[in-house]
Amino acid sequence: MKRWRIPVLTLLGLALALIAWLPLRANVPATAAPLRVQLRWLPQTQFAGFFVAREFGLFDKAGIAVELQPGGPGVDPLGRLQRGQTDVAVGWSSDALNLRRQGADLINVAQLFQRPGTMLVCRDDAGIRQPTDLRGKRIGSWFLGDQFDVGYWLSRHGLGLSAVKLVPQRANAADLLDGRVECVTAMSYNEFQTILGSGALKSDLFSVRFGADNDGFLEDGLYVRSADLHDPRRKAQLAALLQALAEGWRYAERYPDEAVAITARAMSNPDLLQQRIQLNEVLQLMDIDQGFGLLNQGAFDRSVTIVGQGSGDPAGISAAAQGAWSLGIWRSAQLDGPQRGPLGPAGLYDLNQLVSSRWFYSLDLIGTGAFALSGFLRALQRRYDLWGCFMLSLLPAVGGGTLRDLLIGGMRSPPFIFQDGAYLAVVIAVIAIGSLTAPALSEGSTNRPWFNRLLTLCDTVGLATFTIIGAKVALMAHLGWWWMPICAALTCAGGGMLLDVITGREPRTFQGEPYEELAVLGSLVLIAGLLIADRFETLSWPVAAALTVAWLSVFVGRLVVTRFQLRSWRPGLRDSGPSTSGRIEAGP
Repeated sequence: MKRWRIPVLTLLGLALALIAWLPLRANVPATAAPLRVQLRWLPQTQFAGFFVAREFGLFDKAGIAVELQPGGPGVDPLGRLQRGQTDVAVGWSSDALNLRRQGADLINVAQLFQRPGTMLVCRDDAGIRQPTDLRGKRIGSWFLGDQFDVGYWLSRHGLGLSAVKLVPQRANAADLLDGRVECVTAMSYNEFQTILGSGALKSDLFSVRFGADNDGFLEDGLYVRSADLHDPRRKAQLAALLQALAEGWRYAERYPDEAVAITARAMSNPDLLQQRIQLNEVLQLMDIDQGFGLLNQGAFDRSVTIVGQGSGDPAGISAAAQGAWSLGIWRSAQLDGPQRGPLGPAGLYDLNQLVSSRWFYSLDLIGTGAFALSGFLRALQRRYDLWGCFMLSLLPAVGGGTLRDLLIGGMRSPPFIFQDGAYLAVVIAVIAIGSLTAPALSEGSTNRPWFNRLLTLCDTVGLATFTIIGAKVALMAHLGWWWMPICAALTCAGGGMLLDVITGREPRTFQGEPYEELAVLGSLVLIAGLLIADRFETLSWPVAAALTVAWLSVFVGRLVVTRFQLRSWRPGLRDSGPSTSGRIEAGP
């Protein structure tokens, strides 16, 4: 029996070690086969972050093996990805959308270049000083999607591709330099530098950076096959790849000369000065320190429009754009830290678009007018002069939102009232109309049921709208989710409290009628809805549904409170007496 004791204990120890090792191993994204990454072009500092990450073992540190595959003439990165010849490819959105239209299922998981580098450059002796001067001119193009940028830019200036003559161009802007064409498309980090190096002064050229005018489509992005996003191990590899690339690009930004030297080792006959200039230009297209790799949904939507218009099949490209990107890998990499609110970047974009829409803005102004009217009526009761009427109208209308913006600071500075004159115009309009009709109002019109019902309805619209706005401001300021109810309540009732203080009364919202409570409730409903909507990042309707449900919860809740004269619970006191319906307390 003794002779079995040591083997049994040994086997037991090995089994325990294996059990402890398995979960740790499951978290390591590395596999025996390296992750094949296809670059869009030959090695150059356009890809410096890749080579720096490889040089310093950042891929190994992240737990993955990476094989960098150079591109070049005749190499189709996204086509190779589609055929399974590589695992990740650097590609342009124009190519990806066109392949998706043909049935390929390629997904953008990170956007390296947040701004396009494509340019239109014209000779200084071509007589071109404005867009209309391009009519009838010859423009060299690679016909790799760059012609879409040209066409879109021309259309925005009243022309079209039919107004110019597109011709195939040679490499390195040779056709422009020898006078064969008046204009060429060029990359800011490549051909444009060649043109400048030939002796052409930047001030003498007519040049357009499409990215500076928000006219270009998205260029260098990381693409994978959609099936890879259903593989937990591959997803872990991709997140690790993005983390290593972020570190590599940050190093390249801090030590550009070293990054050039590292990249040059992968090149044949490198021009170090040209590569240094190229790196400087490339870094201007990227958000290295904040938002590295993050695809901007607005820029993607613009890309869909440009490619759709240029390809002549806007419906097909729009259909291909559905599900063409995912922020799941970017969020897993946590390059900007853990998510603090209930929405990721895509959901925040959708929410901001909805709240900034004309119909929601109209509700905002309606509520502002109702709150301004409440302050104006109180000024009439106190027989204030015109300045007093203005102050008492202004405070409930904009006081809460202004106080909120002052407390948040940063992106909310200066406060919204100083950025959009429409709110002040509404207040002035209320004072002007109210002053003209003051005699009628002083004869008891304000006590008539229809007037109180109308005022209550406008107040309710404002309360529901400002609840959404206050919560949205907290989200956009990247505050914790718990600040959403606080900002919503402050936006809705802060102006009314300031008004009570100035007029020498205790704030009425503290005396029993649910008001801020409704704003808190609505924001909590919104948070719950956004948490659900966040699971569908490429769809905008779940965010719209969450916003609608939250708005309706406040709207209906306010009508129920005023209809049944409900009271808030007050610790240690027994509720007595009805609430004052139709009373306005909020500010935008």
